Amino acid sequence: MIKLVNSLVLIMWKVHVYYIFINAKAINFTKHMGKKYFLIIIFVVAVGIFFSFNIVANRQAELNVGYDDPLENEDVHFASFQDESKKEAIYSTVAGILQRGHYSPVKVDDAFSQKVFKTYLKRMDYNKTLFTQNDVKEFSIYKNRIDNEIEKRSTEFYDLVQRRYTIQIAKAEDIFKKVIAEDFNFSGNAEVELDGDKIGYVENDAALEKRWRENLTYRVLSRFNDAKENQKENIKKGELKASKAESEASLKAKAVDGVKKSMEYYFRRLKKLTDTERFGAYINSITQAYDPHTSYFAPKQKQRFDEEMSGSFFGIGAVLQMEDGTCKINQVMAGSPCHKQGSLKVGDGILKVAQGEDEPVDVVGWDLEDIVNIIRGKKGTIVKLTVQHLDGSEELIPIKRDKVEIEATFAKSAIINSKNSKIGFITLPEFYADFNNFNGRRCSKDMKAEIEKLKSSGVDGIIVDLRNNGGGSLSDVIDIAGYFIEDGPVVQVKSQNARPQEMPDRDKSVLYNGPLAILINSNSASASEILAAAMQDYKRAIILGSTSFGKGTVQRIYDMDEFYQGSPNNKPLGSIKLTMQKFYRVSGGSTQLRGVTPDVVIPTTFELLDLGERKDENAMPWDQIISADYTPYNMDYSGLIAKSKARINSNEQFKLIKQNAQRVKKQSDNNRYSLNEQTYRQQIQEGKDFAKKFEAIEEGRKLLEVGNLASVTKKIGSDTVEQRKNLEWREAIQKDPYISEAVNVLNDWIGTLPRELSAR
Repeated sequence: MIKLVNSLVLIMWKVHVYYIFINAKAINFTKHMGKKYFLIIIFVVAVGIFFSFNIVANRQAELNVGYDDPLENEDVHFASFQDESKKEAIYSTVAGILQRGHYSPVKVDDAFSQKVFKTYLKRMDYNKTLFTQNDVKEFSIYKNRIDNEIEKRSTEFYDLVQRRYTIQIAKAEDIFKKVIAEDFNFSGNAEVELDGDKIGYVENDAALEKRWRENLTYRVLSRFNDAKENQKENIKKGELKASKAESEASLKAKAVDGVKKSMEYYFRRLKKLTDTERFGAYINSITQAYDPHTSYFAPKQKQRFDEEMSGSFFGIGAVLQMEDGTCKINQVMAGSPCHKQGSLKVGDGILKVAQGEDEPVDVVGWDLEDIVNIIRGKKGTIVKLTVQHLDGSEELIPIKRDKVEIEATFAKSAIINSKNSKIGFITLPEFYADFNNFNGRRCSKDMKAEIEKLKSSGVDGIIVDLRNNGGGSLSDVIDIAGYFIEDGPVVQVKSQNARPQEMPDRDKSVLYNGPLAILINSNSASASEILAAAMQDYKRAIILGSTSFGKGTVQRIYDMDEFYQGSPNNKPLGSIKLTMQKFYRVSGGSTQLRGVTPDVVIPTTFELLDLGERKDENAMPWDQIISADYTPYNMDYSGLIAKSKARINSNEQFKLIKQNAQRVKKQSDNNRYSLNEQTYRQQIQEGKDFAKKFEAIEEGRKLLEVGNLASVTKKIGSDTVEQRKNLEWREAIQKDPYISEAVNVLNDWIGTLPRELSAR
């Protein structure tokens, strides 16, 4: 029998995305020079925004899932040769598990080889600042042979790339040392392309030097412009006397020195990458040719990953991911230090990190683990992050390190007083559950308590906010869905080569049958999509926001040693996170790839970008199965939807958001930046000017009236810290235009449709 890692927990967290806490150790492979600051490929899983479900093995009966695990039904073993190397053992074991256990095994042929070839070179040199056309030509003899190499346990292709990689790193470092010592001129008409997908490999060493010169010029110009703007702002605020201002020559010299130090660190990091790290990147190029969520963990990676999942840490409370060499904010944890500070946003790229008043360090090109090491620190100390927002503007954000409050991720509610109605508001940041303690805290119990409190307060409608909720416990989302419907299936689950199974509401009672609105966005994934889709299919709620992430698959983590019967000297081999199941709506359509489309689509800044699961070319496809046996409520929301759309179209804030979406799309499609100082400054200023327009509209908009439940007020008491946190949370609700529109929709419902649903 196979021992499943971590009690068969289906991991919700990501392989390449990690919580940034003191004492937490994050891991990632940075094999290439970072793609410079503004590439709007946000939040999602390029190499790892992986939203998955958490299911514990000993709760399979509770879930009513007859889970057909092809790796568990019989003894399965791979790689039994006693004389093979550890690399060969990993190679063959991974290949065997993928073919035997993956939900949708792919054909390992020439087309597969080409996909792995492309992915691996992209991982190794995204910005194309290391390899030349001749290098790639040499590699290309293996373009259609990787399938054969897997079969033969050969590492010829990997070994060739690594030899060339080592040579090219040394060559690039020599070029860097030469260029950084030269004078940088910002008066010409040159431009730099920051999107590695839009440039080709250079022809020769002379062209390689030219590319490095452009990239380094951009880095220096960016720092130089920042320094000048900051100095102007400090003089304007009276924090610096004009007579004490530094000369442009001095600011430029400091900019050059900052880039130099950053790049020296970059090359040190490249040279110290272990063979294990490099080989892991190659294996992941193979696994992710199956789907974006199937990944390999080296033994140390898995150990650190488990530590992060189970430990309590201090830090800033952000989830980071490496995206094409740039460290980006994947999630801001509710109630965390960075959430309280308020400026850090999902999609922001971290450019520099400073300790207190020390000089900031340019971290572009660093790997995730090293960025974590300088962000973490003692409780109460200040870390300053220089980030680039998705609109291209840059900001220096000071954050006081503190304990990340798990309590802030739990469900909580408030009351919004609107017109002649009282609207209950519940935020659910994730579908949490304590899998190590059956009687521990879980979101279904907390949601039930919040709904009951709102009902006791006499609310006329309820909003459930699932925005940025990446998923969690499947059992709990089924229970929560059951609070709003009488009975019937909530979701369908399909395993490999098995018939779909309906997962029903287990309680025929209805906790709340009044007006219900659910908010989702492009970061709402997995369990969030199941709840939103079920309520939409049953016509039980109106869904508002933007199309959800589109992750309709489940992963399990396996210890590869359980499949290996070769030389014990090769153990431990590591672990593999494997896609095993797929979810379907009760209406039959998959939540995979397409996500959930809201009944009322509200404009967002990123609506024109290709976000979520669908942006990954290796994502599993959408498909459809037979509809489950369910009975929708006899409700017609068309009138409410029409009124909402009319309001949205006339709303000045949403109009501005749509304009900004056009600007962001244009910027995303054209990542060329001028190396002329004046032109560059104009490009950067555009984002700042747009931000001021939002601030002007915000100031003139009527705020929602948000109050606490009596139980919350009593719990907070005279605790000033809790009072401050509560005030910040309520102020965020007051200003949120998406919540405001959900309130409008419920008010329309309360005035025109039956408040209690019963007919089906």
